[in-house]
Amino acid sequence: MNPFYQKSKLYQWSVAILLFIIVFGLCALWYRSLDQHLAYLLLMPVLAPVMQFGLTPFFTLIGTYRYLSPMLLVYNPSDKKYDLHNGTSFDYLMVLSNAKAGAEIKNQILQYYLLGLLKIIELIETEKLPDTVEISGSSYFFSERTAKNLGFKITHANFAEKANIMFNYVDLLWMYSLANGQIRFPNLNEIKKAKITGSELTQNKAKFQQLYTYLKQKSPSK
Repeated sequence: MNPFYQKSKLYQWSVAILLFIIVFGLCALWYRSLDQHLAYLLLMPVLAPVMQFGLTPFFTLIGTYRYLSPMLLVYNPSDKKYDLHNGTSFDYLMVLSNAKAGAEIKNQILQYYLLGLLKIIELIETEKLPDTVEISGSSYFFSERTAKNLGFKITHANFAEKANIMFNYVDLLWMYSLANGQIRFPNLNEIKKAKITGSELTQNKAKFQQLYTYLKQKSPSK
């Protein structure tokens, strides 16, 4: 669990509101600057990661972001669809700050992905979520071969999904580089989208548990 959300509610809300106010102020300043010169549009790729970081606690506390594991969240979940997203830069700072760049951090991210998917299986098995729910997500961090073995259908991300990732490219760049242990520039054409139904997910529960155990055993001793 993200250690930030283990602190008192007063502390969480105080930080969340403070960050929200800072982000709102920066966005208002940027918007006003556009009246002076449209060149300020070029600051959008810099403003986006600031917004992502600063708004994460607030969106989490009001339920817009629902975390399935410390590094896997679902945005506005419903019984029909679970749109999965990687943790934000705020989560990287709070959850992965002690992990070494490269294989170790990638291993931990994949473990958290699997924990999140196992959480969905638990929700289905306890009838808190129907097995007809469609689960999907786009990422660089999973192997296409492994994803297919786990029952996912793989497709290329559509234009809207690529546009969203492009908007957050600065964040994606440093996160992707951190996971690879060196500077790596993500190629938008290589972004993969994985889809699976709740029923198919539960049928492959044993495979998810087996892979999680394998990755856990590869983790360095703490």
